[in-house]
Amino acid sequence: MAKGLLIIFLLLSSIFAGLDNNIEKVDFFEIDVQSHIYIVKGAELQKLSQKNELLYTYSNLIYGDISTLDVNKSTNIFLYYQDFNKIIFLDNTLSQKYSPIDIPELGYPEANLACRSYNNSFWIYDPINQELLRFNSSLQNTDRTGNLYAVTNVNIDPIQIIERNNSLYLRDNDNGIFVFDRYGGFLRQMPFTNIDDFYIDDNNWLMLKNDTNFVFNPISLQVDTVALPNENIKQIRVYDNKMYYLTQSGEFEMIKI
Repeated sequence: MAKGLLIIFLLLSSIFAGLDNNIEKVDFFEIDVQSHIYIVKGAELQKLSQKNELLYTYSNLIYGDISTLDVNKSTNIFLYYQDFNKIIFLDNTLSQKYSPIDIPELGYPEANLACRSYNNSFWIYDPINQELLRFNSSLQNTDRTGNLYAVTNVNIDPIQIIERNNSLYLRDNDNGIFVFDRYGGFLRQMPFTNIDDFYIDDNNWLMLKNDTNFVFNPISLQVDTVALPNENIKQIRVYDNKMYYLTQSGEFEMIKI
C-alpha cells in the first residue's frame, strides 16, 4: 500500500493539491470509518460530510479547548479537555451522551493525558505515580500499568496515549513508542522518537516526521515512506482514496489519490 501511494503522490500531488476544500485555521482533525471529517477549532468540534458539508457542531466553552479527539467509534466520540481534566462522550450527532467525567474526582487531579478504551472505558496518565490507569463505564479502576519506570526502566514523559487493536500505545518524544496490552501489561519499546504525528491505520503505524510520512508494519518490521504533497505538514490521515492533511499554519486540505 505505502509503495503504491508513494508513486501516486509523486505523480499527482501537484495536480490535486488543495482540491475540494477551503477549510482554514484548524487545530487538528480526525476521520471516521464512514469518511466523515471532524474538525477541532479551539473549543468547537464540527462534523462534516465527505463533501465538506457541515452536519453537526458541538461546543463547550466551560472546559476550554479540546485536547484529544477519538472518533474510532463514531457512535461514542471521545473528547478530553486537558486544562480542566474533563472527559465527554458524544453520539454520532455530536450530542452529549453522559454527564462530564471529572478526573480529579476519581482521585487523580494531576492527570494530564487521556484516551478512549474498549467498552466505553478510558485510560488516563497520572504523572505523580507515573502510571496509566483504566476506568470502566462505571468509573471503576479496572487496570493499571504500575510505575512505568519500574516496568520499562525508562524515565518516560508521555505526550500521547491511544488504544487500538487491543493494544495501548504511549508516545514519548525522547524515548519512542511504548506498547502495552489491553490490560496495561508492558510489551515492548520502539525507538521512533521526535514524531510530529502518530496514529494507527489497521495494523500499520503511521508516523509523520520532518515532512515525511513513515508507515511501519509491527509484524514484518518493514518501514516504508510516503511522499507528501506539501511542506510544513503537522497532521495527515488517509481514507477512502483521499489524503487529508493539516499544515503548520492551520490550513486543512484534501487531495484525491
